[in-house]
Order: sequence, then structure tokens, then C-alpha cells
Amino acid sequence: MQPILFDLGNTTVKAWDTATNNFCRLTSEEFIDFLTKRPDQLLFGYATGNDSILTGMKNPIRLLAADDAMPLKSHYQEMSTLGLDRWVLCNSHFLEGNDSFLLVTMGTCITYNIVKEGVFLGGAISPGWEMRFESMHKMTANLPKAEYMKDSKLLGSTTMGSLRSGVDVAIQMEIAAMIEEYINRFLLKKVFICGGHSNRLPNHSKNYIFAPVNYELHALRRIHDYFFKNGTL
Repeated sequence: MQPILFDLGNTTVKAWDTATNNFCRLTSEEFIDFLTKRPDQLLFGYATGNDSILTGMKNPIRLLAADDAMPLKSHYQEMSTLGLDRWVLCNSHFLEGNDSFLLVTMGTCITYNIVKEGVFLGGAISPGWEMRFESMHKMTANLPKAEYMKDSKLLGSTTMGSLRSGVDVAIQMEIAAMIEEYINRFLLKKVFICGGHSNRLPNHSKNYIFAPVNYELHALRRIHDYFFKNGTL
């Protein structure tokens, strides 16, 4: 039977019912209701948030863990704390035939992930858009809550404009500089960008490859098929 692939986050669940080719983003309560109508399908995925909602489910569950055998080797010193979303995406991209690359994810946090000759080396984690806007608002007395705007300017002539420059413009410049540094230092030729906020980053270079919609779930499918082929499902 075709599996239900899922990415259980802090506030929502991204799921793909491969039997019906139905992609959806659900709340925890909606996900539980979604599963009660499909009690026999295998659940395959990972939790970057609280996985307690999976307790008591009738479905067979294959929850990915940091110690699962994956195609990539790793020099990361704390695999137990490595985000499974980063690890799955890097392994999936490797299975697509890429052995050296920089993978940038853009969501709640921005992550940079280096794979060199089939070995995951590590990278960096930086606050994403909403986290930066929220922290400036909550950790000061007078700064308002700003939101992303596509056409933010480098020079802010109002407080709101200055906040947007400090986030919208600064993040784009930060990412461009980080990518250039990683490419030069590790002699990488491919940059792969994915995540819900990847559309906020202009395609500056022919070496940037932007992931298609729902790439995270397609990456899970690739890992599922890898496990099935190797008898570790």
C-alpha cells in the first residue's frame, strides 16, 4: 500500500497521501482526523515538533531517527541534535546524483548545509524572517511588528521601513554572502535552495537551483524508496 508521507512541524503538518496524490498542510487536529480515515496506510516521516499526536494512532508508523542508515556519510559531531529535515533533504539531494553541494533551507530558520564528496560536513543555522521580526517587536518597548514586503528598500525612511530593510534586505544580502563564502571555501559548484520562503530570494546566479513545490515531501518519498530497496523500511 502506498504510504502517507509527513513532516510534523511545530504548528502544522505537511502530508502527502501518495495513494491519492493529495498534498496538504494541516493542523495537528486536522492531521488526526485525516489519519482516522486511512487507518491502514503506513505513516513515513519525521517530527521536528512534538510527535505526541502520533501516540495511539492505528496506522503502522515508520518515524525517522538520527541513527537510521542513510546514503550519506557524516562528520557532524552531534547527530542526535541534527534536524531531521536538514538530514533528509541532504540525503535526498545526494540520491539525485549530487555528491558535492550547498543546500539552503528557508523556513522558520535559515540553514546552510554542506555536502562534499558524499559526506555531510555541517553548516549554519540562522533566524528566519518571522523570528527576526518577532524578536525585534517583543524584545523592545517601542518597535512595532513588521512583516515581509517584497519591495523593501535598503534605505528605511520610517521605522517600519527600517525594520523591513534590516530583515528583508539584510537576509538577502546575508544569504548571498554566506553562499559565496561556502562556495569559495569548499569549492562547491551547486547551490540548492528550498523551503517555504525560498521564493523571497531572487535567483542571482545560474548556479542556484530552486526546489519545486512540496520538495520536502518528495524528498521523503525518495528516502522511503531507498529504505524499501535496502530492506530497512
